[in-house]
Amino acid sequence: MALVLMNGLRGGVGTTTLAANLAAILANLGHPSAVLAFSSRSPLGLHFGLDPFQPLAGFAAPAAATGPINGVRLLDLSEQVESGDLAEGLASGDFSFAGDVIYIADLSEAPTGVAVQLRRYADLELWVLAPSAECLYTLPAALEALPSEAGFVLNRCDDTKRLGRHAASFARALLGDRIVATVQADEAVCEAAAMMQPLARHAPGSAALSDLARLASHLASASARSRNAGFAVDTAASQSNAA
Repeated sequence: MALVLMNGLRGGVGTTTLAANLAAILANLGHPSAVLAFSSRSPLGLHFGLDPFQPLAGFAAPAAATGPINGVRLLDLSEQVESGDLAEGLASGDFSFAGDVIYIADLSEAPTGVAVQLRRYADLELWVLAPSAECLYTLPAALEALPSEAGFVLNRCDDTKRLGRHAASFARALLGDRIVATVQADEAVCEAAAMMQPLARHAPGSAALSDLARLASHLASASARSRNAGFAVDTAASQSNAA
Protein backbone atom coordinates (compact mmCIF):
# COMPACT_ATOMS: atom_id res chain seq x y z
CA MET A 1 0.00 0.00 0.00
CA ALA A 2 2.74 2.43 0.94
CA LEU A 3 6.39 2.69 1.89
CA VAL A 4 7.33 5.57 4.19
CA LEU A 5 11.00 6.29 4.77
CA MET A 6 11.91 7.79 8.14
CA ASN A 7 15.40 9.02 8.87
CA GLY A 8 17.00 11.32 11.41
CA LEU A 9 18.81 14.50 10.56
CA ARG A 10 21.12 13.52 13.41
CA GLY A 11 21.31 10.61 15.80
CA GLY A 12 19.18 10.78 18.91
CA VAL A 13 16.30 12.83 17.49
CA GLY A 14 13.77 10.05 18.09
CA THR A 15 13.39 8.48 14.66
CA THR A 16 12.89 4.90 15.89
CA THR A 17 10.50 6.05 18.61
CA LEU A 18 8.39 7.93 16.09
CA ALA A 19 8.41 5.07 13.57
CA ALA A 20 7.34 2.53 16.19
CA ASN A 21 4.57 4.68 17.61
CA LEU A 22 3.26 5.78 14.22
CA ALA A 23 2.97 2.12 13.22
CA ALA A 24 1.16 1.30 16.46
CA ILE A 25 -1.27 4.17 15.94
CA LEU A 26 -1.94 3.09 12.35
CA ALA A 27 -2.67 -0.42 13.60
CA ASN A 28 -5.09 0.99 16.18
CA LEU A 29 -6.83 2.82 13.34
CA GLY A 30 -7.29 -0.50 11.55
CA HIS A 31 -4.50 -0.19 8.99
CA PRO A 32 -2.08 -3.12 8.75
CA SER A 33 1.38 -1.76 9.43
CA ALA A 34 4.97 -2.93 9.63
CA VAL A 35 8.24 -1.34 10.68
CA LEU A 36 11.40 -2.29 8.83
CA ALA A 37 14.71 -2.40 10.71
CA PHE A 38 17.96 -2.29 8.75
CA SER A 39 20.43 -2.99 11.52
CA SER A 40 20.75 -5.93 13.87
CA ARG A 41 21.42 -3.35 16.60
CA SER A 42 18.10 -1.60 16.11
CA PRO A 43 16.26 -0.81 19.38
CA LEU A 44 12.90 -1.16 17.59
CA GLY A 45 11.79 -4.10 19.73
CA LEU A 46 12.09 -1.96 22.85
CA HIS A 47 8.81 -0.21 22.02
CA PHE A 48 6.98 -3.52 21.73
CA GLY A 49 8.19 -5.29 24.85
CA LEU A 50 10.79 -7.49 23.17
CA ASP A 51 13.96 -8.67 24.85
CA PRO A 52 16.98 -6.88 23.30
CA PHE A 53 18.48 -10.26 22.37
CA GLN A 54 15.31 -11.46 20.66
CA PRO A 55 15.84 -11.28 16.89
CA LEU A 56 13.19 -9.83 14.65
CA ALA A 57 11.71 -11.90 11.85
CA GLY A 58 13.14 -11.54 8.36
CA PHE A 59 11.26 -9.64 5.68
CA ALA A 60 10.47 -12.82 3.76
CA ALA A 61 9.17 -14.68 6.83
CA PRO A 62 5.51 -15.80 6.73
CA ALA A 63 3.08 -13.36 8.32
CA ALA A 64 2.24 -15.94 10.98
CA ALA A 65 5.87 -15.90 12.13
CA THR A 66 6.15 -12.10 12.36
CA GLY A 67 3.57 -11.27 15.00
CA PRO A 68 1.99 -8.87 14.88
CA ILE A 69 2.77 -7.24 18.21
CA ASN A 70 0.20 -4.63 19.17
CA GLY A 71 -0.99 -4.90 15.59
CA VAL A 72 2.44 -4.18 14.09
CA ARG A 73 4.80 -6.53 12.26
CA LEU A 74 8.48 -5.95 13.04
CA LEU A 75 10.74 -7.01 10.19
CA ASP A 76 14.53 -7.21 9.97
CA LEU A 77 16.36 -6.54 6.69
CA SER A 78 19.85 -6.27 8.20
CA GLU A 79 20.93 -9.55 6.62
CA GLN A 80 20.05 -8.27 3.16
CA VAL A 81 21.86 -5.01 3.85
CA GLU A 82 25.01 -6.72 5.10
CA SER A 83 25.06 -9.22 2.22
CA GLY A 84 24.42 -6.57 -0.42
CA ASP A 85 21.27 -8.35 -1.62
CA LEU A 86 18.86 -5.51 -0.83
CA ALA A 87 19.13 -3.73 -4.18
CA GLU A 88 18.73 -6.99 -6.13
CA GLY A 89 15.74 -8.03 -4.03
CA LEU A 90 14.06 -4.67 -4.59
CA ALA A 91 14.70 -4.73 -8.33
CA SER A 92 13.43 -8.30 -8.72
CA GLY A 93 10.31 -7.71 -6.63
CA ASP A 94 11.36 -10.19 -3.95
CA PHE A 95 11.02 -7.31 -1.49
CA SER A 96 7.69 -5.88 -2.52
CA PHE A 97 5.59 -3.26 -0.75
CA ALA A 98 2.36 -4.12 -2.51
CA GLY A 99 -0.80 -5.10 -0.66
CA ASP A 100 -2.64 -3.57 2.26
CA VAL A 101 0.30 -2.96 4.58
CA ILE A 102 1.76 0.47 5.34
CA TYR A 103 5.50 -0.08 5.71
CA ILE A 104 7.57 2.37 7.74
CA ALA A 105 11.30 2.02 7.10
CA ASP A 106 13.27 3.07 10.18
CA LEU A 107 16.55 4.21 8.62
CA SER A 108 18.11 5.64 11.77
CA GLU A 109 20.49 2.68 12.13
CA ALA A 110 20.88 1.96 8.42
CA PRO A 111 23.96 2.61 6.27
CA THR A 112 23.55 5.73 4.16
CA GLY A 113 23.23 3.79 0.90
CA VAL A 114 20.04 2.07 2.04
CA ALA A 115 17.98 5.26 1.81
CA VAL A 116 19.19 5.76 -1.76
CA GLN A 117 18.21 2.20 -2.71
CA LEU A 118 14.75 2.50 -1.18
CA ARG A 119 13.94 6.01 -2.36
CA ARG A 120 12.64 5.03 -5.79
CA TYR A 121 10.15 2.62 -4.18
CA ALA A 122 8.97 5.02 -1.48
CA ASP A 123 5.77 7.01 -1.40
CA LEU A 124 7.01 9.46 1.19
CA GLU A 125 10.33 10.37 2.77
CA LEU A 126 10.34 12.01 6.20
CA TRP A 127 13.35 13.38 8.05
CA VAL A 128 13.16 13.88 11.79
CA LEU A 129 14.84 16.82 13.46
CA ALA A 130 14.76 18.37 16.90
CA PRO A 131 14.80 22.09 17.72
CA SER A 132 18.47 21.99 18.74
CA ALA A 133 21.60 23.84 17.74
CA GLU A 134 23.11 20.62 16.34
CA CYS A 135 20.19 19.96 14.00
CA LEU A 136 19.99 23.57 12.83
CA TYR A 137 23.72 23.56 12.14
CA THR A 138 23.43 20.56 9.81
CA LEU A 139 20.11 21.56 8.22
CA PRO A 140 21.39 23.76 5.34
CA ALA A 141 23.74 21.02 4.10
CA ALA A 142 20.96 18.44 4.42
CA LEU A 143 18.62 20.56 2.31
CA GLU A 144 21.18 20.61 -0.49
CA ALA A 145 21.57 16.82 -0.41
CA LEU A 146 17.97 15.66 0.10
CA PRO A 147 15.26 15.38 -2.56
CA SER A 148 13.09 18.48 -2.78
CA GLU A 149 9.96 16.41 -2.04
CA ALA A 150 11.32 15.10 1.27
CA GLY A 151 9.33 16.28 4.28
CA PHE A 152 10.34 16.95 7.86
CA VAL A 153 8.96 16.13 11.29
CA LEU A 154 9.90 18.62 13.99
CA ASN A 155 10.14 16.46 17.10
CA ARG A 156 10.39 17.28 20.83
CA CYS A 157 9.18 20.84 20.51
CA ASP A 158 8.95 22.78 23.76
CA ASP A 159 7.72 26.32 23.25
CA THR A 160 8.03 27.01 26.96
CA LYS A 161 11.84 27.04 26.65
CA ARG A 162 13.47 30.04 24.98
CA LEU A 163 16.10 28.09 23.02
CA GLY A 164 13.59 25.47 21.92
CA ARG A 165 11.11 28.15 20.90
CA HIS A 166 13.67 30.12 18.87
CA ALA A 167 15.17 27.01 17.26
CA ALA A 168 11.73 25.74 16.25
CA SER A 169 10.84 29.16 14.85
CA PHE A 170 14.03 29.18 12.77
CA ALA A 171 13.35 25.66 11.46
CA ARG A 172 9.79 26.59 10.51
CA ALA A 173 10.97 29.73 8.73
CA LEU A 174 13.61 27.79 6.80
CA LEU A 175 11.52 24.74 5.93
CA GLY A 176 8.04 26.24 5.57
CA ASP A 177 5.41 23.73 4.49
CA ARG A 178 8.03 20.99 4.21
CA ILE A 179 7.42 20.46 7.92
CA VAL A 180 4.59 17.95 7.75
CA ALA A 181 4.16 17.55 11.50
CA THR A 182 5.28 19.02 14.79
CA VAL A 183 5.45 16.74 17.83
CA GLN A 184 5.47 18.28 21.27
CA ALA A 185 8.09 17.39 23.87
CA ASP A 186 6.41 15.01 26.29
CA GLU A 187 7.97 13.05 29.15
CA ALA A 188 5.39 10.32 28.55
CA VAL A 189 7.28 9.33 25.38
CA CYS A 190 10.39 8.44 27.40
CA GLU A 191 8.28 6.80 30.08
CA ALA A 192 6.54 4.59 27.50
CA ALA A 193 9.91 3.48 26.12
CA ALA A 194 11.14 2.72 29.63
CA MET A 195 8.04 0.57 30.15
CA MET A 196 8.67 -1.08 26.74
CA GLN A 197 5.22 -0.11 25.49
CA PRO A 198 3.79 1.95 22.65
CA LEU A 199 2.85 5.45 23.72
CA ALA A 200 -0.85 4.87 23.00
CA ARG A 201 -0.94 2.04 25.52
CA HIS A 202 1.15 3.68 28.24
CA ALA A 203 -0.22 7.24 28.06
CA PRO A 204 -3.39 7.57 25.95
CA GLY A 205 -3.74 11.20 27.07
CA SER A 206 -0.26 12.19 25.92
CA ALA A 207 0.11 15.49 24.10
CA ALA A 208 2.71 13.97 21.78
CA LEU A 209 0.30 11.13 21.01
CA SER A 210 -2.24 13.64 19.71
CA ASP A 211 0.36 15.06 17.33
CA LEU A 212 1.38 11.60 16.15
CA ALA A 213 -2.24 10.54 15.71
CA ARG A 214 -2.83 13.47 13.36
CA LEU A 215 0.20 12.53 11.30
CA ALA A 216 -0.81 8.85 11.25
CA SER A 217 -4.32 9.72 10.09
CA HIS A 218 -2.95 11.68 7.15
CA LEU A 219 -0.46 8.94 6.30
CA ALA A 220 -3.31 6.43 6.24
CA SER A 221 -5.49 8.69 4.12
CA ALA A 222 -2.73 9.49 1.65
CA SER A 223 -1.56 5.88 1.38
CA ALA A 224 -4.97 4.86 0.07
CA ARG A 225 -4.34 6.85 -3.10
CA SER A 226 -2.77 5.35 -6.15
CA ARG A 227 1.00 5.62 -6.30
CA ASN A 228 0.58 7.11 -9.74
CA ALA A 229 -1.42 9.92 -8.17
CA GLY A 230 1.39 10.66 -5.73
CA PHE A 231 1.66 10.52 -1.98
CA ALA A 232 1.19 13.94 -0.41
CA VAL A 233 0.44 14.97 3.13
CA ASP A 234 -1.89 17.86 3.91
CA THR A 235 0.77 19.77 5.77
CA ALA A 236 -1.52 22.47 7.11
CA ALA A 237 -3.86 19.96 8.69
CA SER A 238 -1.11 17.81 10.14
CA GLN A 239 0.61 20.63 12.02
CA SER A 240 0.49 20.46 15.78
CA ASN A 241 -1.23 23.21 17.72
CA ALA A 242 2.24 23.90 19.07
CA ALA A 243 3.29 25.05 15.61
